[in-house]
Amino acid sequence: MEVTLKDISHRILQIAEERGYSKYALADKVPEVVQSTVYNAISGEMSMKVETLLYICKALEISMKDFFDFDGEIEYHLSNDEKIVIETMRSSDDKDRQRLVGYATSLKERK
Repeated sequence: MEVTLKDISHRILQIAEERGYSKYALADKVPEVVQSTVYNAISGEMSMKVETLLYICKALEISMKDFFDFDGEIEYHLSNDEKIVIETMRSSDDKDRQRLVGYATSLKERK
């Protein structure tokens, strides 16, 4: 499979969004790289150095392997509270799982 600059930029945006970062917040999390370089990486318009992508991955708390593993699971660094929610979700029956999702959805919509 050939990976294009657009694929890389889409992947950066996807992971940043999953983590709750705008492109501006992500650029702030990569102090080793000039912000315009991060913006260019996100836009997919210009090539980037591997080192730049390494710093972006570090800011996103993802390994390069997981970054390019489009079909695999991403290793997230979860807090204990987040782990409890996930473990509860996985161990619940369908009815309780739907309740938990409904509750989480209502909390998210309140923001």
